[in-house]
Amino acid sequence: MFWAEISSDLRPEDRHGYPAGKVTPGRVVELMRRYPNLHGDLSAGSGYNAIARDPEFGLAFLEEFQDRLYFGTDVANVPQELPQVPFFHNLAEKRLISAAALEKITWRNATRLLRL
Repeated sequence: MFWAEISSDLRPEDRHGYPAGKVTPGRVVELMRRYPNLHGDLSAGSGYNAIARDPEFGLAFLEEFQDRLYFGTDVANVPQELPQVPFFHNLAEKRLISAAALEKITWRNATRLLRL
């Protein structure tokens, strides 16, 4: 439900699902800007949908909030595919976001948070 609020034009019927289409920055963006201690987990399908449904917005969001976003998983079920994995591989391969942002989101932020 949190990630659905990334767009200000969220329809009530989409609140508990995976909204599609362009993102008009909404409450999530507003709250992330207002509260520097608010962090976001991109591991669930809702987090992935929020950043992937509108690539231009998603890339800007990842760059802006790179210090407070996390992607990680404990899924070890080989047949289960997580769309985030090829998504982040594509970002790296095509250099669509900075290497620093990608590293922070995929491992450095978690290392810092967990004091590893």
